[in-house]
Amino acid sequence: MATFLVVHPYLDIYGGGERVCHNVIKTLVAHGQKVELLTFDFDAGRYSDIVGEDFPKEVAVHSMGRRIGVSPPFTIYKRHRNFVKLLKKYRSRLEYDYLFSTQSSSPFEPVFLSKAKKNIAYVHFPEIHYDYARSGLKRRLYLWLFKKWVDKGIGRLDVVFCNSNYTKEMILRYWKSHEVKDPVVVYPPVNLDKFWSDKPLTQRCKRVTYVARFIPVKRHEIMKRLAVDLPAYEFVSVGGLIDAEKAWFNKFSENLPLNYSLKTNLPGSELRDILHYSRIYVHLMEGEHFGIAPVEGLASGCVTLVHNSGGMKEFIPDEFRWETYDDLKQKIIRYMEDEEASANWQNNRQLLWAKISVLNPEAFQNKIWSQIQELLGE
Repeated sequence: MATFLVVHPYLDIYGGGERVCHNVIKTLVAHGQKVELLTFDFDAGRYSDIVGEDFPKEVAVHSMGRRIGVSPPFTIYKRHRNFVKLLKKYRSRLEYDYLFSTQSSSPFEPVFLSKAKKNIAYVHFPEIHYDYARSGLKRRLYLWLFKKWVDKGIGRLDVVFCNSNYTKEMILRYWKSHEVKDPVVVYPPVNLDKFWSDKPLTQRCKRVTYVARFIPVKRHEIMKRLAVDLPAYEFVSVGGLIDAEKAWFNKFSENLPLNYSLKTNLPGSELRDILHYSRIYVHLMEGEHFGIAPVEGLASGCVTLVHNSGGMKEFIPDEFRWETYDDLKQKIIRYMEDEEASANWQNNRQLLWAKISVLNPEAFQNKIWSQIQELLGE
């Protein structure tokens, strides 16, 4: 039996990373490994609401205290300073054989938690290098030092998991020069049974739902614009909200159309109810790394429309993807009003369900464990 230190700083919001962390921990526990978790202030009740399952009792939790809010300028540097300070504080008191980071797309952990025989990471996206490559001179100057810090940890990762072939391509493009190991694609786990619904579209509300964290990059403002342009339909944005984003959220919440509502930090059961009575699910982020929420929308029986980019292209066919705002708006109208289109969706739904059936916790856990076994056997 080996000891794994799982590092996932933020477990207080609902998202794909939290689902990955939970299933990594379950995998290790199920195969007789000793598991410890390093995170910020941990609330078992809140965790249960978010994930839909209790936190495994066998796992020891090391709390780094409450996350510290930071404000501009130099936000990412202030967060990094606080995080590194806490990592240094804990590295002398923790004993572990393997380090497993399930959240960070900037692998600082192996640099500051250096006791591990091997370092493992589930990388959701190489965000800093991607941003740096696409930015102008001013933004590059801002990111340059942070990017250099990220570079130091990449070569120390012995096993790299990622959430889609799209993300794998981006990791190899931006991290290959830093000796990144060949990433292993392990699609995020979705508890399809909990979301499953075959309720016909005709028995659902004329509602469009979007699920994503309340942060600017998720583009919730498109929902507000749609609600104005399509007043006959109901629009709902559901997402996790943390204190650091409340100022942005409060401003965004001003002057909402009457047919548009915002739901923050909902328990899983309430989210499922909203999806089961929605006719359409839209996903608005461009270049979404994978997208668990669209899979949940699909399993819930919603017509699922995603942007024509990112990891979801691996599961959603062309006719349910959109490029421009007008394209999205016309697709919404079509699937709300056109009986032929609705019938076509009913016919396609079975094929799409078969395609996403591989995205279950068991498949995720089996693939993770097969790679861990190879590591332990070295």
